[in-house]
Amino acid sequence: MSEVGLADFADRVGEDFQVEVLEHRLALRLENARALAGSARAAGGFQLEFLGPTDPVLAQGLFPFEHDGARFDIFIVPIGRDTSGTRYGATFF
Repeated sequence: MSEVGLADFADRVGEDFQVEVLEHRLALRLENARALAGSARAAGGFQLEFLGPTDPVLAQGLFPFEHDGARFDIFIVPIGRDTSGTRYGATFF
C-alpha cells in the first residue's frame, strides 16, 4: 500500500472506523480531517480527529483501524474527554 494521505480520509468524515483493542472492537467516528502545510511527506501532512466512547479511554499508541475493507495502522493520542466521548488526534507530518 502506498503512503496514506488526506485523500484516504477526507471523504470519510462522519463515518465510523473499527479499532481492535485487546480482543474487543471499538467504533471511533472520524470527526475532522484537515491538511497541514509544510510537511516533507510525499503524501502531504494532515491531521485527523476521532471521537470514541467515553470508556474505555485508549492509551496513546499505534492501533489497527479498519473501514470498508481497508486497514490503517494509526498512532493516536487522547486529546480530550467529555460527555460526548473521548477525542483522539493523529498527525501525519
